[in-house]
Amino acid sequence: MSFTPKLSKSGTSSTPQSKSSLKRSSKSDSKTPKLPKIVMPNQTHRVLEIIKRFNKGQKVCISALQCEAMWEGKSDKTIRRDLDIIKALFPDSFHLIHGEIGCYKAITHSLFSNIITASNLSLLVQTLNIAQRSNILEDFNIDSRDKKILQTKIKQSRNIYLFKSKPFEKPIVNQELFSQLEHAIHHKKELQIIYNTPQSTKECFTIKPYKIVFMNENFYLASEVVAKEYIFSLFRILKIVSVEYTKRTFKHNLDIDSFIADMQTPLAKYQPNYKEYLIKVTVEVNSTKAHYFREKKFFTSQEIIEVKESGNMVIVFRVSDTVEIESFIMSWIPFVRVVAPLAFKEQIEQRLLKYLAK
Repeated sequence: MSFTPKLSKSGTSSTPQSKSSLKRSSKSDSKTPKLPKIVMPNQTHRVLEIIKRFNKGQKVCISALQCEAMWEGKSDKTIRRDLDIIKALFPDSFHLIHGEIGCYKAITHSLFSNIITASNLSLLVQTLNIAQRSNILEDFNIDSRDKKILQTKIKQSRNIYLFKSKPFEKPIVNQELFSQLEHAIHHKKELQIIYNTPQSTKECFTIKPYKIVFMNENFYLASEVVAKEYIFSLFRILKIVSVEYTKRTFKHNLDIDSFIADMQTPLAKYQPNYKEYLIKVTVEVNSTKAHYFREKKFFTSQEIIEVKESGNMVIVFRVSDTVEIESFIMSWIPFVRVVAPLAFKEQIEQRLLKYLAK
């Protein structure tokens, strides 16, 4: 068998290498690092694919995944284990979509951008403004980069929108006090508070705290009151001087829970079985202003019951006490008049006559 020598680049012939030279060559080659071939376990591959989809803002549904090659033949339980791995590493990275069985979605920057619409921007921006003015945003466990995103969104919105409302409480909210109240509400712990009353005196109350309520630009603590002539009260959190836990816990009064959910103003007055004692206030609105009441509910109980031929509108409100609606009606005079109850109508008339007599 003949052997044809190969020419090297220099033009000289090269012959087959000896075993010793092959060994030296092998040793030399071993010094050059080689990239290892990455072989991912199937589960790792699946988990990374789900993370990629979440990062793109896509919805992930277990039933849809089972139709794809990567999850073919995989049970619901197996796919949920994939999701559990992500949840363990990133606890708040994705959430179940309510009303869609086995479907999940992540909160992403693009999703945040999508909710900045004219219809809901007012609520979002005002909420974030409250957080900023009260230094609450600084106390949230939010990544600094995410805080910057929120703050940038607020600044951008101010270039387009201007929201005017009643002044916010000027003093900075005491975040430590809020933390104590949140703890007491969550664990149903009874409290003793020292409170600055409207008469500028300090008074001690033993209370069962139910809810922190933000209403009319103020924070209130909705509470059941112990050993007082009244059962329920809204305490302005700004006026709470100090808080101390008692050693007692409590159970919620479901009637009070319902009352808190139904409250329309900070002037709402509670009594047991309150729904039986709601006052029906009927007013007539002049046709020139009727469109305001057609387009907006000033009270959650507001109900249009009649539109007359003249265009005047008859509206019913249900309140716990007429004091809740008195100032509102006064602000709409002469375009709104009270029809019933008669005693309330006379009360408004007497107030007007007294004012005009000054």
